[in-house]
Formats: sequence, C-alpha cells, structure tokens
Amino acid sequence: MRRMNLRDVPDEVYATLASGAEANHQSLNAFVVEWLAELARTLRMADYVASYEPPRGTGLTVDDAVAAVREGREAS
Repeated sequence: MRRMNLRDVPDEVYATLASGAEANHQSLNAFVVEWLAELARTLRMADYVASYEPPRGTGLTVDDAVAAVREGREAS
C-alpha cells in the first residue's frame, strides 16, 4: 500500500467528504480511499472499452455492446 497526501482541497469539497464519511460511519481516510478505488475501477473500465475490438466477423460494434449493457440494466 502507498501513502498519499492531498493538498489544496477546497473547503467545500473537504466538508462534503467529511460529511459523507460520517454518514457512512467511516473515517475520512477510509471514505476517500473507497471513492478513489471506485474511480480507479471506472478509469480502467474506460481504458478497456476504448481498446476493445469486437470479435471479427460478428458485425458487432462497441456501440452495440454498450447498448446491450444499457438495455440489460434498464430491464432489471
């Protein structure tokens, strides 16, 4: 694990994060680490989608795949 120090966090951002941590019964550090981990997963997913090449000969596009995922989410 690595340590990270944040500087120049705007007061409003700090207050919002502190409030979120309190509401979730977490330390501010644990709350921020959880959100940073979620952001990292999202960034990796965006990289994956950007580099995805559909199977050849299927006629599928990335847009088709995204539409299918959205349709599945909306159906549930």
